[in-house]
Amino acid sequence: MKSTSPRAKKPAPTTAASPDGAALARPVAATSSGDPGALSPAQRKLVAEALRRAEDTRNVMEDALVSFGRWVLVHVFDDDAAAALDRRADNPVWMSLLARAGGPTLQLSPRLLYVALHIAARDKRIPDQAWRALEPGRKELLLPLGDEALMREAAQHVQAMKLSQRATRAYVGALRSAQGRDQKTRLTGARLAAQVKRVGGAVATAAFLRQATKAAAELSDDERASVRRDVEALQKWSTEMLRVLRRAP
Repeated sequence: MKSTSPRAKKPAPTTAASPDGAALARPVAATSSGDPGALSPAQRKLVAEALRRAEDTRNVMEDALVSFGRWVLVHVFDDDAAAALDRRADNPVWMSLLARAGGPTLQLSPRLLYVALHIAARDKRIPDQAWRALEPGRKELLLPLGDEALMREAAQHVQAMKLSQRATRAYVGALRSAQGRDQKTRLTGARLAAQVKRVGGAVATAAFLRQATKAAAELSDDERASVRRDVEALQKWSTEMLRVLRRAP
């Protein structure tokens, strides 16, 4: 006679599943000493050495980024901070750099280009010791404030309170919320016109098309398919925007 008891469940595998991105991003719970878990003396020594090397790496990367931003400000924008901040789309050299960003000839992301240039321009226009004393990582977090007087005051607060980058990000978020400026800035007609001009100046030129044609030959099949989907999405967006713009108000 067959047993009617429920089938026993198989034991769960003993090997851990591969963590996903969210799991990797979550901080590990730390002990009261500040180290995740209990570390042996040898492990604590290894962590200390890793932290030292990580700090050295950060310093080298940030120094290089700041140096590059200053060079671009001086040589591409004639050391004109206002042009670098407000009239970038009018500078053909900058637009050419932006068009190449993230590609095979300029493997810096557009974000890093903007950060390098904006820090250089703000350094020139904010003659405040607290601002100048901040490392580039925390300066970058203050850039979304936009207003230089507010940046200066925020830098003084960050320095006085010795805020970490995580705490600085939260502080900037609170400031922007208090100003009624959430992360999604409202798209006005002027901003739309400026963004379309910026994108058009970057890609809708004969010179860029020639460069893009050559660069397309270097794409793998998967990369080509991905770029094609992106271009098709742009084509669909352009068609819809033309329909909206041609419509009588």
